[in-house]
Amino acid sequence: MSINDLEFLHGAAFLRLLKGTSYISINYLSSIHSSLYLIKSTHQESAILFKISRKPTSSWSFSFSSQEENAVTNFHKTYPNIKLFIALICHRDGICCLSEEQLWTILNPSEGLAKQRISIKRESRGSYYVKGTGRVPLERTIPQNNWPDAILSA
Repeated sequence: MSINDLEFLHGAAFLRLLKGTSYISINYLSSIHSSLYLIKSTHQESAILFKISRKPTSSWSFSFSSQEENAVTNFHKTYPNIKLFIALICHRDGICCLSEEQLWTILNPSEGLAKQRISIKRESRGSYYVKGTGRVPLERTIPQNNWPDAILSA
């Protein structure tokens, strides 16, 4: 059986995560969503919802489905005290990781998550510039090397 893009890119993200800490536990929350994981480290417990763009170069576009909106809702019902992150895998370039709080600063909360879009650009050797619905920019850029520190030190 060959390795598909999803497995390949999730694997790369997990390898960086494993190198980021001495103890890590990963639980696959497939009953909620096929790209959702609960991460426990020595000092932190958080969850990651992976999104992938297969476009090889900047800029990358991500849209959210009703399944992902339901996954976020169901995650919060099951794990109300655990922080959720969205790991936006920009093909082979890197991972732009946003906390759910950051996500809602660039998306319209009154519209829900489904069918909203995020676009990410990165200049060579630069940070990720993130814009949401209505081209609302994230308040700050995200360094290319913020994965996995964003979830391990939250």
